[in-house]
Amino acid sequence: MKKHVFIVCFSITLISCNRKDEKFCECLVKSEEFNTINQSILNGKTDQITLKKAIQLKKEKQKVCQDYVDMDGEQMLARKKECK
Repeated sequence: MKKHVFIVCFSITLISCNRKDEKFCECLVKSEEFNTINQSILNGKTDQITLKKAIQLKKEKQKVCQDYVDMDGEQMLARKKECK
């Protein structure tokens, strides 16, 4: 019985470690969207609609990415590869 429990737990662990982090991938998408619109603002293409969209995207990005603020660069690069 113990052997079966160990095999099941080990299998679940392996499966969960090999899945990509969907929330991190969403964080990357939101970050790219925000960076694109922010770049257009910095290039002088500013209107009220663009500014409102940038503010909205920044809030969404902060919410989605809050779990990854303290992650080091090496971990981020590894997760980023999984999102592609």
